[in-house]
Amino acid sequence: MTDIEIQHTFPASADTVWSWIGRTGDIASWIPAITTSRVDEDNVRHVVFADGEPARERITAFADDARTYTYTYIDGPLPLKHYESTISVTESTDGGADVRWAASFGAESAEVEAELATAISGIYSDALAELENQIGAA
Repeated sequence: MTDIEIQHTFPASADTVWSWIGRTGDIASWIPAITTSRVDEDNVRHVVFADGEPARERITAFADDARTYTYTYIDGPLPLKHYESTISVTESTDGGADVRWAASFGAESAEVEAELATAISGIYSDALAELENQIGAA
């Protein structure tokens, strides 16, 4: 198993940042690696990556008041044996917001896990930078 964690501080309030992140079916609006996203009535999120590959994730926990949710990878192009990720938004000491996006996952080998860790960390970092740009432009 491999664990990754990306943290990002936003100048916007935690409520403002959560108003974007908490829309679990609208992640394509701020994650550049994803072109479309929606959540069905069974809390399954359907996404299409920029390369056209579809994937499905299940929202397993959602706490609006705590500004956090967790999801797991069901299927798609990534060679994952297990994947669980949690994203949460908290107030920072300066009135902005701190976002923590963490994942734990397994793959067929340590080498593949290392490659996936690099790729997923990049997706998370790029997404949070894009989200900050969009919130600043809103």
